[in-house]
Amino acid sequence: MGLMKAARLHRIGEELQVDHVEVPLVGDNEVLVRARASGICHSDLSYRDGVSRVGRLPITLGHEIAGVVAEKGDEVKIVAKGDRVCVHYVMSCGRCRYCLTGRETYCAIYRMIGKDVDGGFAEFVRVPASNLLPLPDLIPFVQGAILGCAVSTAYHALRRGRVSPGDNVVIYGVGGLGVHAVQLAGAIFGAGKIIAVDVIDQKLSLAKKLGAKVIVNASRDDIAETISNETDGQGAEVVVDFVGRRETIEKSIACAGKGGRVVVVGISSEDLQISPYSTIIGKEMELVGVNDHLKSELADLIELVNSGRVDLSDSVTHKVKLEEANKGLQMLHDNIGQPVRVVIEQ
Repeated sequence: MGLMKAARLHRIGEELQVDHVEVPLVGDNEVLVRARASGICHSDLSYRDGVSRVGRLPITLGHEIAGVVAEKGDEVKIVAKGDRVCVHYVMSCGRCRYCLTGRETYCAIYRMIGKDVDGGFAEFVRVPASNLLPLPDLIPFVQGAILGCAVSTAYHALRRGRVSPGDNVVIYGVGGLGVHAVQLAGAIFGAGKIIAVDVIDQKLSLAKKLGAKVIVNASRDDIAETISNETDGQGAEVVVDFVGRRETIEKSIACAGKGGRVVVVGISSEDLQISPYSTIIGKEMELVGVNDHLKSELADLIELVNSGRVDLSDSVTHKVKLEEANKGLQMLHDNIGQPVRVVIEQ
């Protein structure tokens, strides 16, 4: 089919290179998606910098993808050429006990689009047909792209934390995922008091707009004391850490009340040391890990956005061209312009 442009990682720690590579050929059960929008995630920085290992080099990054079906294999019946689609980036076998019970992230042959196989920082991306979900006309491609991680992983984190109506919920880190967790915790899960923690006032202001009852600037406020005061000394039922640094996880643990759940989402290379008796044992606290999300959750969110129950109009703050992928990554890394989500738009 000729050549296409793709922003690829050739060496860990170096900038991506925009290469001209062959457009992928699709197999019988595969689809070629013309990428219209690809979100830039903090995970992409982790892959570039070697914090999290990619499957091979060179590789095309980009796991938040929305676009249009350009070609499809002979056995593909669920989509047609020209359909608008959102990509679920978890590739799994579809046959094991985990896949058959809707827990595909546990699959033994789990692979990730944009990490283990080529992703969406390209003009076209090849994906299994089973990884596609219809994207309604009302949802712009840039919003469809970030649904694939920035929104759905936040949703999965709240579900893993078992947020219930009336719960006090602390969201630590109001970036691309945290800002959506704030909105979802109140609008969808019915949380009671939502407390947002960050070091940037502009992000905290957005959290307030999206439903946070209390905002805490960690650079100048005592987080544990504030949360203790706001919860009558009981601590939070759920604390979700989207930063992943040792310091923030330790503070998240300190903010959880008895029987509370601390949900760790952020990726970091730092090791964690905790005192089991005064935390997990003494509080009967749960430390919960989050890795990705489920296709069923992405389907839920597409419907929630399409129905107007979730509003993503403030989520995409910056757009760049494919040739500017490194610029977008640096904006995120250096917090240039205080981005919520940066998206490559084509």
